[in-house]
Amino acid sequence: MRNAITRVPENGRPQEFPHLEIGSQLFHNGVPVRLLYRMSRDKSCETWRVRPLFVDAPDRDERFSRSDSLSFLHTMREPRWRCAA
Repeated sequence: MRNAITRVPENGRPQEFPHLEIGSQLFHNGVPVRLLYRMSRDKSCETWRVRPLFVDAPDRDERFSRSDSLSFLHTMREPRWRCAA
């Protein structure tokens, strides 16, 4: 399933990259990662230093392109038990 951000508009020019920020947590082609910092950027892709989530693995460099599937993770908050009573 592709994110709507990756569609090409009617004029045939690809859209800008999705809004990627330092510290964002997302699924990049199905793999959960945290963005540490952007290393390089050109017309077709961006290279970010990422840290894998939920596993002990070293940081690595990953290329992000417009055709990649991205899903952003949302912060889950703990339930407010004191308000439930």
